[in-house]
Amino acid sequence: MFQRSKLVAGLAAATALFAPGVAHAKTTLVELKETSHAALHHLEALGLDVTYEGEQRTEVMLHGPEDRQILDESGYAYKVLTEDLEGANDHYLEPEEARQQRVERGIAPLSTLPTGRVAYRTLTDINAELQQLATTYPDKVKLFTLSEPSLLGKPIYGVEVSHDVANAGAKPSFLLSGVHHAREWPTAEFTLEFVWDLLLNDKPGDDANALLSKGKLIAVPVVNPDGYELSRSLQNEQKRKNCRITAGATPTLADCTAAANVNRGVDNNRNYIPFWGGPGSSSNATASNHRGSAPASEPENRGMIDLLNKSNVTVAINNHTPDQRLLRAPSSSNEPEVVADEVVYEELLQRLAKNLPGWPAGPWTDVYYEASSTAEQQAYYAYGAFGFTPEATPGFSAPQTFHPPYQNVIDNYLGTGTRYAGQTMRGLYYDAFEAATEAKLHSVLTGTAPAGTKLTLSKSTLLDSSSLVWETGQPAQVRAFPNAIAQTITVGASGKFEWHINPSLRASQYDAAHLDEAYDLVCAAPDGTVLERTTLKIARGQMANRSLCTAGGVGGTVPATLSLTLKGAAAFPPFVPGVAQEYDASTHADVISTAGDATLSVGDADPVNTGKLVNGAFALAQPLRAAASSPAAGAGAAPVPVGASTPLLTWSGPVSNDPVTVAFKQAIGAGDPLRTGTYSKTLTFTLSTTNP
Repeated sequence: MFQRSKLVAGLAAATALFAPGVAHAKTTLVELKETSHAALHHLEALGLDVTYEGEQRTEVMLHGPEDRQILDESGYAYKVLTEDLEGANDHYLEPEEARQQRVERGIAPLSTLPTGRVAYRTLTDINAELQQLATTYPDKVKLFTLSEPSLLGKPIYGVEVSHDVANAGAKPSFLLSGVHHAREWPTAEFTLEFVWDLLLNDKPGDDANALLSKGKLIAVPVVNPDGYELSRSLQNEQKRKNCRITAGATPTLADCTAAANVNRGVDNNRNYIPFWGGPGSSSNATASNHRGSAPASEPENRGMIDLLNKSNVTVAINNHTPDQRLLRAPSSSNEPEVVADEVVYEELLQRLAKNLPGWPAGPWTDVYYEASSTAEQQAYYAYGAFGFTPEATPGFSAPQTFHPPYQNVIDNYLGTGTRYAGQTMRGLYYDAFEAATEAKLHSVLTGTAPAGTKLTLSKSTLLDSSSLVWETGQPAQVRAFPNAIAQTITVGASGKFEWHINPSLRASQYDAAHLDEAYDLVCAAPDGTVLERTTLKIARGQMANRSLCTAGGVGGTVPATLSLTLKGAAAFPPFVPGVAQEYDASTHADVISTAGDATLSVGDADPVNTGKLVNGAFALAQPLRAAASSPAAGAGAAPVPVGASTPLLTWSGPVSNDPVTVAFKQAIGAGDPLRTGTYSKTLTFTLSTTNP
């Protein structure tokens, strides 16, 4: 047993807890006798933090006086179990950490985990361990950070794990993530232990060796590092969300730890794009399931979405605690009850559920509460990846609910002990990784191309929110948000490639059907020169073979062409005087360009009221803003005021009949004067190039 101490030496010298700040969170635990499904849904809808659902009682954590007032006004009777939960777990955390320090000095036995750990890691431990993995296994582990840091500026680390990891971009990927919710400490432990598990068991003939040969693991142990550090350091042990205090404003650590803000933040598992704003999420900033101010308003979510957009993830597991479930989409009632890949999705769920016998397994809406804009919805509706949420380390209540004594992490990972005998997260991950590599569950593009050429698959899509009221006094509506997938591989010396990808036929958000979509497939020289552009339409389980960028003996001439065809004027709905509101309008155009690059611009020649809609001698107080997007160019910049010549969209190569959507936004302030009649403006659209 002691020989494995080498694995943990130097990983986590900083196991001591951070000294709590001046302000401490106060979390009160209460018990309700209400246990009906309707009552639980009502409590969730009120934004309360339901932490235990039993046959005879329900436990709710109240994070400050606002929560207590909400519960008091709800009419539900309750009794206080623990007035102040903070510090209630010290009796087991401190001995565990002391034992971990003895383990690292080689004077205490290791556990049966791959690393032998006996105590929860801190954020410092986790980040140091990820870096050590990349240093120890440079040919198998690649360290990366998400494209955006956390709200408080912390890097969000992850690793890719595979044989010849530097050249593993074409392999099918399995995504394993933890700590969307800060207090769910076991999820980081499970994720890191599985990384070590694969590497330590990477021997010929073993399952780990086969998986790393044909697939790639992408692991992000801590999606929400700000919240995790506050929870793990016991400054706010029961914190669930990130540190967002006010929409659009970047807080400081002092803001996040202030007693007045203890119950504020955004739930990172309610902030993805599809179905944002729907049931099981709240607009109340103090609610435990607060969704944020807009889809992907939080940098942690934007970083995860960017990772998915650039990675061919075919199966994803988003770890949570503690409710003894294995969940899949649909997670909310406004999704299709039967999804487009229902049979395959359900078969995979049941296959994985065999690792967790006795745990309810199914769609959230069947075996759990409702939740909108979850990680599963992003994985499935944006990419066609099969997403799952295991709710692990169940069976605890009160302060231990989300992170029980560490022995339970050991037992639930391995499926050992009395409580979790046969219930193995390790087995779940191995089976999910195996499923991710199976071609029948995704799509495969094979073929030939000159060595060194770069192949890029891209697709720009729109993901719909839930139907909700965006502006006070206006009817509920669904809004579409752009999402741009772009994945690239380099063809090896053999000139042959095998690229495992998600299907281009994307699942509908509204019925059991697939949307008829295709990838844009580009073959480019090492210097970026586009040699060939085509499309690829492919379904799940299909294999396509293409010979790309292959020279032949036939030629032809393409005349220089720049063509812009507008398809009508954009029209705003009637402006309402005295009401602050932003109005939307759009028009469409087709672009043909044979140039090496092209730019679409819009301009207003009016020298007096440039960029403002006019009604005779009257002009709107606020400028007209414009943006544009297309499948080939992707999503352009955010809407900007229209000037004398304002660039909207850029193409990096030739396109034919690329459908462009030009979106306009007009803000009207509550005090802006409006004149009876029609406000309008004639604008000039220009398609130009610097590389004809």
